[in-house]
Amino acid sequence: MEFTKRQQTIIQMLKATSPLTGEEIAQQLNLSVPTIRGDLRLLTAVEVLAARPKVGYVYKGDNQAALSYETLYNKPISTIMQPAAVIKDNASLQEAISKLFLEDVGTLFVVDANAQLVGLISRKDLLRASFNNANPEAVLASVIMTRMPNIVTVTADMTVKQVGQLLLKHKVDSLPVVDKAAPQTVTGKITKNRIFQHFIEQA
Repeated sequence: MEFTKRQQTIIQMLKATSPLTGEEIAQQLNLSVPTIRGDLRLLTAVEVLAARPKVGYVYKGDNQAALSYETLYNKPISTIMQPAAVIKDNASLQEAISKLFLEDVGTLFVVDANAQLVGLISRKDLLRASFNNANPEAVLASVIMTRMPNIVTVTADMTVKQVGQLLLKHKVDSLPVVDKAAPQTVTGKITKNRIFQHFIEQA
């Protein structure tokens, strides 16, 4: 498995001195803790580092033989994607709120009468709409949703790395997976949490 230059630097730091807290590592790198959080999660997930509560991170050892770049990053998301929570564009705001919490998801994908993707609604969208509308039964999902073509979609044959880069680039938590031959047909979803879970499962 290939680590980034920053990840390699973190490994060398902890080889030389362990334990170090996230704040201490960030300070030595002249970066913020949120900037390196993803690196620390990955290195912990692949068991190069171990995180000890109230102590910090310690060097655990190179576990590269057991994990390959291919397994972690080049796997198609068809193997890890999840079912999408879908709602009709003529559903009410109240229905959208109920569905989001009943299914415990962060995003609802909105489809039209032909089951074609036309938009999405996030928790933030619902919260904002709830504050701005006294009668949630009178507001339709189509009014508060983010509309196509302002939605980034992915296909099931794309790799974990490709999709992860899109999630980071567009600063979103979830992306709809669509049929490659029918780009407005939703077949599932992929989230930041699911990708992180994938890394943990491979450790």
